[in-house]
Amino acid sequence: MGNFDVIVVGAGTAGSYASYLLAKAGLNVALIEMKGKDRVFKTTGDAIGIHHIERMTIKPPSDVFMIKYEGAELFSPDLSIKYVVLGKGFGLDMAKWARWLIGEAERAGAHIFDNHKVQGPIIESGMVSGVRVLKPDGSTEEFRAKVVIDASGVGAVVRSRLPREWWVSEPLLPEDVSNAYREIIQVDYDIEKPEFIKIYLDANIAPGGYWWLFPKSRNIMNIGLGLWGKLSEEQGLNPRHNYDKYLANSQYTRGRKIIHVGGGIVPTRRPLPSLVANGFLAAGDAAVTVNPVHGGGIGPALLSAELASKTVLEAFEKGDFTERGLWRYNIEYLRAYGIKQAMLDVFRLMLQTLTNDQLNRGLKARLLTEDEVLEISEKGSLELSLIDKLKIGLRLMKVPDVASKLRLALRYMGEVKNLYETYPESPSGLSSWYGKLTSVYHDYAGKLGITLKWLSNT
Repeated sequence: MGNFDVIVVGAGTAGSYASYLLAKAGLNVALIEMKGKDRVFKTTGDAIGIHHIERMTIKPPSDVFMIKYEGAELFSPDLSIKYVVLGKGFGLDMAKWARWLIGEAERAGAHIFDNHKVQGPIIESGMVSGVRVLKPDGSTEEFRAKVVIDASGVGAVVRSRLPREWWVSEPLLPEDVSNAYREIIQVDYDIEKPEFIKIYLDANIAPGGYWWLFPKSRNIMNIGLGLWGKLSEEQGLNPRHNYDKYLANSQYTRGRKIIHVGGGIVPTRRPLPSLVANGFLAAGDAAVTVNPVHGGGIGPALLSAELASKTVLEAFEKGDFTERGLWRYNIEYLRAYGIKQAMLDVFRLMLQTLTNDQLNRGLKARLLTEDEVLEISEKGSLELSLIDKLKIGLRLMKVPDVASKLRLALRYMGEVKNLYETYPESPSGLSSWYGKLTSVYHDYAGKLGITLKWLSNT
């Protein structure tokens, strides 16, 4: 039986970075990964904003960066309108990135248990006290620790097996995910402006989502699409099918030579009601920290790992590993990113109700300028002067049906922001606060004309 200070489940971005930070601080850390440590690879869009890299306490080697980005080009469904939103970032080599982060955790002193599969939590007297693990030889072992961090990705192998009455175990529903498929391919032409990632809004190719082309070099790209899980469930839509139908043999993929294929589920929703329980924290995709609008998850994974590690170190100083003792993580996370995440979730739901015709007309009328789109993506809100409001008002008059939805989203983004700013300082206030959150979403969903299962489950 292994005894540790901290057990981290999953050696992806969040798990490896948290293990590095905790081991570096002197804790006895077990990092448990179901794959071999040289085979850890996350299927993503591979892009990360430069501000996330600059925030890290270790600097990645240059070979993990395949390309430097200057911003994003956003296209209307009919391709007649292009928005250019500036913002520096990188395209990562995800295999090298994963190997580097795991290596840093190991060098800092974390014990790596690869090819070990976590089967679920050990719960004793209402506390998570460890995990049950299937070892490479087929035997099982109990690993125990004061704290368990679930960073196992969207499957959340520990969090999803915690008692349902625990706030942290809220299930991930199809309406709150994007189902994605992507290929990394080489093409026989030079990609135009490879320093810009390209995002295409098209409700036929990617219903309730978008399709993307992220250059990785002059003639290598990450190309794929994500579609709303609610539509997959209700209409049987499949991202691989849509990719094969619309993109695989398109002008964008001319001379296609496949380097890597993959797909997965991307959580695109509001934050969990709580990221902690007695002896437990969640980070990265297991904590649904992904940006709800553009689906970026690498940066938030790093941020959540940093904040979770800080909370764990404080818990060891105080000797308090209860839900209350770990509660600070919720507060810090919401301040740093979660409030913005909640507001972007409101914006996402509005976008998912727009037709191609509405998207074309709304973008053509420049309902939002590039700067306003950037402000929403960076802050989750739009701070407007009286003059700006008048200018937007004039633009809104051109497309009243789209304008009414935009106004509705901006209004409820404000309501959700105000509510999350009053998130309770301790677990005792969560039940009444959550009731207010569901009430706001009930109103919003009703006005949008959509049904959300999570509201009927509460």
